[in-house]
Parts: sequence; structure tokens; C-alpha cells
Amino acid sequence: MSIVRKILYSIIRFFAKIIFTIFYRDHGAFHRENFPKDDGTPILFIAAPHGNFLMDAITIFVACPRNMYFLSAKANFNYPIFGTIITILGCIPVTRPQDAERINGDGLVKVIDEGKKVTGEGLGKVLQVGDTLYVEFERPNDNEMLKEASGTVEEIINDDLVRIKEPGMKWLTKGRRKGKFRRLVEYGNVFIRVERGNTMKTLEGLNFIPKSVTQSVSRSWDRLSSSPGKLPFPINDDQPDEIVVCPQNPEATERTPLLNASESSSYHKTQSSSRPTSTYKPNFPSVPDIPTTYSYIHMPPHSEVYSAVYNHFSKSQCVAIFPEGTSHDNEHMLSLKYGCAVMSLGYLASKEPDAFGKERKLKIVPCGLNFFNRHRFRSRVFVDVGQPIEIEQRLVDLYRSGGEGKRQACQELLKTIQTSLTELTVNAPDYNTLLFFKTASRLYRENLPSELSFSKKLALLRKIAKKYTANTPPTDEARKLKYEVVMYIQKLRSHRLSPPHMSTTPVSLFLYLPLLVILFILTMPGLILFSPIGLIAKYVGKKQGENAMLYDDNSLAITRWPGRDVIATWKMMSGLVLFITFDITYSIIMVHFIKKCNLYEFHGRKDIFILGFCIFAFFWTVIAYATILLWERLCWVGKRTWVGVWSLFNPRERKSLTSWRNELTIRVCRWVDNGE
Repeated sequence: MSIVRKILYSIIRFFAKIIFTIFYRDHGAFHRENFPKDDGTPILFIAAPHGNFLMDAITIFVACPRNMYFLSAKANFNYPIFGTIITILGCIPVTRPQDAERINGDGLVKVIDEGKKVTGEGLGKVLQVGDTLYVEFERPNDNEMLKEASGTVEEIINDDLVRIKEPGMKWLTKGRRKGKFRRLVEYGNVFIRVERGNTMKTLEGLNFIPKSVTQSVSRSWDRLSSSPGKLPFPINDDQPDEIVVCPQNPEATERTPLLNASESSSYHKTQSSSRPTSTYKPNFPSVPDIPTTYSYIHMPPHSEVYSAVYNHFSKSQCVAIFPEGTSHDNEHMLSLKYGCAVMSLGYLASKEPDAFGKERKLKIVPCGLNFFNRHRFRSRVFVDVGQPIEIEQRLVDLYRSGGEGKRQACQELLKTIQTSLTELTVNAPDYNTLLFFKTASRLYRENLPSELSFSKKLALLRKIAKKYTANTPPTDEARKLKYEVVMYIQKLRSHRLSPPHMSTTPVSLFLYLPLLVILFILTMPGLILFSPIGLIAKYVGKKQGENAMLYDDNSLAITRWPGRDVIATWKMMSGLVLFITFDITYSIIMVHFIKKCNLYEFHGRKDIFILGFCIFAFFWTVIAYATILLWERLCWVGKRTWVGVWSLFNPRERKSLTSWRNELTIRVCRWVDNGE
């Protein structure tokens, strides 16, 4: 690493730490001693889950003491400011299929066999297995959202015929007019992605969509729009429209009704059900079997990426990767891609020495990302650093043998990495299960004689998650306890109460009411000046999350927070731009005010003007951060004040909730400690 790049790297990291400290209330790294010392051994940092878009990379960037090179999608380099920063940091561009250039094909093709095959003269000579094939159609105006379909080539049957991977050629929604194909429907406190062709009958037939959760169906699919809306009118089920799912069942809050039962999560595959499984077939128009033009995208070769990674390894440098391959809004890790295993074994399998003429070595360091309310401003995030993984020589030799041995070596190493990351993270099949883990951990801690450190709290949370998921499906005791705990939380939320503040009594109002008034008075000036930043950033994050949920098939179709993985990133970026704008504006106004009112004589000196501008820029930064801290404390006191006021007017219900909490605390402690 050159001296110039080291200086730029340090400057960027310094500002990243400042931004990170402002955005997150609490952050850090546990088991930092597991970061290997710089002894000349290259390191592959593997971080998961990738559930917070760019904030994940910033988290590792800030927490890790070593300089590293990230793998980043090639499309990210095209962003004006962000692209320049990751170029300076030396990030390695990765070309994904969606980033590759589309090539126009010669001649015409025809989609046959219900979209499972495509035929055309010389088509098999042009395409390769894994290519993405696109066909376009000229449609009437009322169907202009169905102009393009795509599919992945699974097999080259002959020179003129290819087979398309299941489910065959499918209509594209991204890039089409928003209100014609999908929409987000708001029902209660959840959003549902609704798609043309989802009917009550088809969805009720799926194992994980019970009849009790269906509520209403919209009147006609051409009413769809991209903005959230409520559909208050039920209609007959025999119309091929779309469904609104009411999340009364805790197990149905974070599921996708757009998948076949066979494609649902492994969590649901393990649950027994006496109902027959039906295959979801949306009521879309089939792709017509008429001659049409086509284009395709070749699967980009990964050799360039591997070569760049091997080059960094050879120079004893560090590389960071998110092995899931994509950002997502699940509460658990996705399956890991083989790329991290191939990078590691491929580098060690080479018999050539490194750039310094030494024998090739490599360490893999797993990093678990633990976000708490990841989409919120002033939330918490911690990196848990695992023990470095030493790759066995046996796996390297097996990889060198090629063929099935190479595949087996990659599988074994990938399994080791997956196990390490699982031990460092909290994984839940859905939001309500994660809510159970967190609430059970809090109830258990109430019985302890002293407060735990945050690392021990995280260890307790993992212990509860591991105990619950140890049996598939969970035991009856665990499921009943989860149901009771979730119902308890929902009861609290119905009164706008939260577990951390339930210890507040009406007597505490003598302390909290005056404190609330004082904090309100102190916070108001800064709030008036800078609240537009928070409001606009929150709106931008919400809209970008909705767009992600609307168009990304990997996003959850039923969730409390649409596109949760991108919200924090957009809040941070938009908030940063807005703050810089406000800071510069207020600073210029103050300097001109002083000059106009003759409060200070500038004598035409620009250096004094610039110095004054810099002083006020720093001053407004301090005021803004102080406002954040005061607002945070104001909200905390306000919540406790509300609990005291509510308890004052609802003493019986307060007593009932306290008894319920005490009963759940005893049951949780017994369940957690049982079997130790």
C-alpha cells in the first residue's frame, strides 16, 4: 500500500468514525484480540449477515484496525461521490449479471413449452449455460407493462433450442410503469407486496398462509400503484386479482406469499401440516409464442476478480467480503456463496510463492454483524470477531485434485465458515421470533443480581436463540412460551408502552415531569434549526425502502419495515448531505449578520471571513450533535413519563401486566436454565 493511499485511507476512516459515532448511539467490536497481528500473513475477512447495505461495509471498515480491500459491485463505482471514495480505498469491482452489458441478438426467437424453452436459428451457438435471455414484445397500450420477459439458460439442447431454468420465462417488473404490476399495501403496522395473480385460493393453499390471515382482495389489478394504500373493500374470491394478508398469526408476519410452497424457507419446510401443498401459479398472461427479438447477458467470468484478490493476498494484504452475495432484510443469514471458499483454496492451491518469495499462507477471520433496530437512527451495532480459521492442508490437496475433490473441499470449508458465523450472530426465521429472543433475554436479566455487560447480554441472546432453534420444529414448551411473550409485547405496544420503562411508577412523575420540561426547553432551539434534516432523511429512507421492497424479489413480501436493509444507508447519506448544506448556510448567514451589524470589523480581509466561517461551521456542528443527545434523552424521559401517567389512570391494568411479566420471567428463567 502506497504512502499516499495510506494517508487517504486514514483520513477517510477518521471521518467515517465521526459519522458512525453520530449515527449510532453505541458501537464497537467484541473479542478484538482475535484480529490477527500484522505478521505478513494475508487475511480474508468474512462478514455476515449482510442486512444493512453500505452500513455493513462501514461497520467493518471502522471496527477493523487493519487496512483492507473490499469487494464491491461494479455498479457502485458509478455513483458520483461514493464511487470516488471506494476507488481511493482500492475496492475490487465485481461484475454481477445485472451489471453486465446486454448484447442484442441477431434474428428472431420464439418462446415455447409454456416458457420453458426458447427456439431460434443458431440460438444454441450464441448462448451459454447461465446466460440471462431477454425477449421483447410489442403490446397494446393497456398491457404496456408486460413488454419484456427474461429467464436463465439451464441447458443448450441443440444449436437452435435452449432450455430455461424454472419457472421459465417470466415477465419483468423492474423498469415498467409502477402502478401496473405491483403495489405495497399497508395493513395495520405491516406492509404487504401485492402482485397481480395472487388470489385467496392460491395463497390459502400454501402451507405457511393459513386461512385465518386472509382479509380482503382488491377490486381490479389496474388500481395498483407504487405508493402504500389501504384497500377497505372486500370482493368475491373468484376474481383473479390480488390479496391483502392480515398478520394476526405471528408466524405469518415475515413470509412471502409470492413463492411456491416448495421454495419457502427451510424453517417452514420443517413444520408439519396436515393440509395438502399446492403450487402457486399466478394468473399472469403467459409469454406469447410468437417470433420476437431477443438480447442476452453472458455470465461474467470471475477470473478477473479472483486474480485481483490473489494479487492482494500475495502482497500480504487484507480483503473483506460478504459471502451471502447480496444485501437482504431477513432476520437470519442467507446461504453462503462458494466465492469465499474458492478464493481461499484457489490461492493456497497455487504452488507459486507469494510476492516476497515465501510460501503462501492465509487466515480467514469471521466477523458477525449484530445490529439492533438496524434501520433506526441512533441504534446499536457490534462486530463480534471470531477465532481465525486455519485452512487444513488436506483441503488444499483435495482442491488441487480438481473435479469432485475440488467441490468437496469447497463444501467443507464453506460449512466451517458458516458454522463460525452462526456462532457470532443471532439468527431468527422471522421478526416475531427475534422479538421473542430479545424480550426473553430482557426478562431473564431482570432476575439477575447485577447488570450484565453488553457482550454478556449478546451472549445470553445467542444462548436463547440457540436453545429455541436446537429442535426442529421447536418444542411445545418453547412455542407456547414464545406465543405468550409475543402476546405480552403486543399488549404493551397497544398501550404505547415498552418493556424497558415498565418499572416506572406514578410516584416517579415528580422527578420525570420537571425533567421533561427542562429537556424540552433545552432541545427546542436546535430542534427548530435541524429537525428538517431528520424529517427529510426519514422520508428518503422510507421511500427507498419501499422501492426496494417493490422491485427486489429478494425482499420480504410481508414486513413491518419495507426494504429494511437499505433504510439506514439512505438515512445516513441524505442526512449527511442535508447537514452539510444546512451547516454551510447557517455559517454564511451568521458571518454576514456580524458584518452587516458591525459586530466585528473585517476590514475587507478574506482570511478573517474564512476563519469566522470555519468557527461557525464547527459551532453549528456542536449544536447539532448536542441537539441529538438532548432529543435522545428527551425521548427516554418522555417514554417513562408516559408509563407513569398511564399507570396513574390504569392501576388495575398496570397490576395485571406486572403480574403477567413476573409470571413470564419465572417461565423464561426456568426454560433457559433447564437442561444446563
